[in-house]
Amino acid sequence: METRPAPDEIDLHALFFKLRTRWPLFVLALVLAGSCAYLYLQVKAPVYAFRSTMLLGDQGTGSKQAQELLQLLQVHEKGPKMEDEVGVLTSAEFVRQAVARLPYAVSYFAQPTTWLNKLRPLQVRERAVGAVPFRVWVDLQAPQLTGVPIYVEPAGPGRFRLRATAKKGALFSLPTSERISDISDVNVDQTAAWGDTVRTRLLTAVIQKDPSMVFGQEPAAYYFVLNDLNGAAGQYQGSLAVRPIDHESRIIELTTKNTVSAKGTQFLDTLMAQYIAEDLREKDQTGRKTLAFLNQEIDKLSGQRRQSAEALATFRATRGVLDVAAQSSTGIQRMSGLEADRAQVATRRKYYQNMLGYLRANRNASQVASPSSAGIEDPVLNSLIMQLSNLNEKRAELSATASGENPLLTVLDGRIRNTKESLIQTLANMSQANDIALRDLDSQLGQIRGQMSQMPESERQLTSLKSTSDFNEKNYNFLVDKRNEAAIALATNATDKKIIDPAQQTSAGPESPKPMLAWLMAALAGVLLPTGLVLLLDKANRRIQGREDLAEVTSIPLLGVVAHGSKQDKVTMLQDPKGPIAESFRSIRVNLQYLAAGLDKKVLGVTSSIPGEGKTFCAVNIATELAMAGRRVMLVETDLRRPTVAGYFDLDPVPAHGLASYLREESTLEEACRPSGIPHLDVITCGQIPTNPTELLERPRMAELITQLRAEYDYVVLDTPPVGFVAEYFVLVRFLDANIYVVRHNYTERTLVNQINELHQSQRIKQLYMIINDMHFSRNYEYRYKQKAYAYGY
Repeated sequence: METRPAPDEIDLHALFFKLRTRWPLFVLALVLAGSCAYLYLQVKAPVYAFRSTMLLGDQGTGSKQAQELLQLLQVHEKGPKMEDEVGVLTSAEFVRQAVARLPYAVSYFAQPTTWLNKLRPLQVRERAVGAVPFRVWVDLQAPQLTGVPIYVEPAGPGRFRLRATAKKGALFSLPTSERISDISDVNVDQTAAWGDTVRTRLLTAVIQKDPSMVFGQEPAAYYFVLNDLNGAAGQYQGSLAVRPIDHESRIIELTTKNTVSAKGTQFLDTLMAQYIAEDLREKDQTGRKTLAFLNQEIDKLSGQRRQSAEALATFRATRGVLDVAAQSSTGIQRMSGLEADRAQVATRRKYYQNMLGYLRANRNASQVASPSSAGIEDPVLNSLIMQLSNLNEKRAELSATASGENPLLTVLDGRIRNTKESLIQTLANMSQANDIALRDLDSQLGQIRGQMSQMPESERQLTSLKSTSDFNEKNYNFLVDKRNEAAIALATNATDKKIIDPAQQTSAGPESPKPMLAWLMAALAGVLLPTGLVLLLDKANRRIQGREDLAEVTSIPLLGVVAHGSKQDKVTMLQDPKGPIAESFRSIRVNLQYLAAGLDKKVLGVTSSIPGEGKTFCAVNIATELAMAGRRVMLVETDLRRPTVAGYFDLDPVPAHGLASYLREESTLEEACRPSGIPHLDVITCGQIPTNPTELLERPRMAELITQLRAEYDYVVLDTPPVGFVAEYFVLVRFLDANIYVVRHNYTERTLVNQINELHQSQRIKQLYMIINDMHFSRNYEYRYKQKAYAYGY
């Protein structure tokens, strides 16, 4: 006996049987999936992968000025964050600047003359410059038609033809990506000589023939497409990926994908060169600003230094004074020291006022010269300037990829404003502090000058002139030294970025499509999709499939299963006792007699839930099988609404006498009874279809008929109406000793069986048995062994 799997187990044998019976679905799915894989491999353009690496370094490898600034501010993290560097490299604006240095405006394509391209261009391959027999030079200052294929064809000796058609198009300024106008019903058809300038409303370009290639050398059509800068940059940016090779490493890996090898490597190399050049430009810009500030201050001090020296020489020549009296040396030294202090304070005050005025007049300024470059060492001020510079750099990096409403931009703008306000307030406070210091120094100098006024006028003037001259000379030498340091720093400035591996293709072949993967996916889809469909249909099918389905909804005993047969089998089954259908009913007859052993079940009723389930077919064959077993059998057609019994015995379908006429007392039993042509089997058909079948079956004459037939025959088989449609069955059920309920394989719904089960449980129908009709053994795992069983012994 076959063991039934537990409800939570998967019966693999049953699963494989269900899948095997649906083999045409798998063949169709594999063919479709294979066709899709083949089309995909033919249509998909090969995509190549490219890789390069670059060292970012740190700020410590930059200029001396940058090192001193970091030491002054005590910055422990020398380099910028890796995320910021990656953000700059992958930003839209930075990629746009790199693409602007590439020949982005024209893309060349080849369209092979294959069957795939007859209806529409599906199999298209982009080519590099030199891989098509022409070259296009576009006028970047003129509006151009973008995004529309423009075919180039030879048109005789020395001439070519341009051809383009599209429902919609647009004119763009290629360098600025400005949309000039939209064009509907694009139609370009023009002939020109090679090397001539083509000037139309949609296109301005020079097309030259490539002498290394010839039209017709390969079976393909060629065309080119014009790209605006933003569109080309967007394509490159979409395939660009930048990441550090390790968590702690400052070496980054740049990867991209492209259908043209030359374009992929050229883009990565240009992007890295652009990044290095931009880093060096920013450092040079800071050095040049520092040098310009120092030159400006030196020019001012140079004039003051010359004037003080000339005044001292003139005074000595006119007054004849060579030295200062010894008694005034102490006062002069004090005054000289105070004047030097006052000069330094005045210089700082001037720097603070200049920077304060600059910040107030230029609120959006992003670069501010460091005070250390002017010889002013103030850690607080230097820290604020460095913080403002860092915030501006972060905002520039974020604005390259984000819109103006980005919350991060709003936060950065707020921080920049707060930092600028703090810087302005600090400068104002320092300026006020210097004003107080100047007033204090002026007060001290006034006291000393008052004391010195008592000295001889000549000596006092000489001391003042010499002090001024010494002060100017000292400041001049100091600023010249600083300028020399700044010039050396600018001349020796170097970037901390370095290309390690130039761009190169990662593998010899394309990264995609991969034929083996495509075929594998097609095979999996060809197997898994129909498997899922079969399982879904099996789970969604609420029709009776076999004994297990019946056992889930009812406990009514099963008499047997009737095999599926062709129409010819059903026509010849009454004369062919060896067919599978006849064998099925023979098994049912044996089971029926076994179940009825010791009981007086002479009147059998055969019914179903709805028409089409085969109740009449089963009633006829059960009666025939009982008669062939030697019993005297009467088959009575009590389905007075849709009579079909006469067709099984080649009888008159509408005879004058039948059950209806008998119940109306218009015929006798002898007139209504008709021989079937099969020994021991008589038939009472419906006869004329009545208008009141329920009333006729309720008449006492029907009970008298059953009583008489019970006495004269071994078995009386009633073909009753469907139990789920009309009420006649419940009129007849009182005459029945046994009830046979017919369900049809893959036809009868489970809900219909639930209805008959409720009637059985409520004792309204007793002695009920079931038959499964029209069973396809080849499609049912439960009865698969019966597919060839009926051929045994024949």
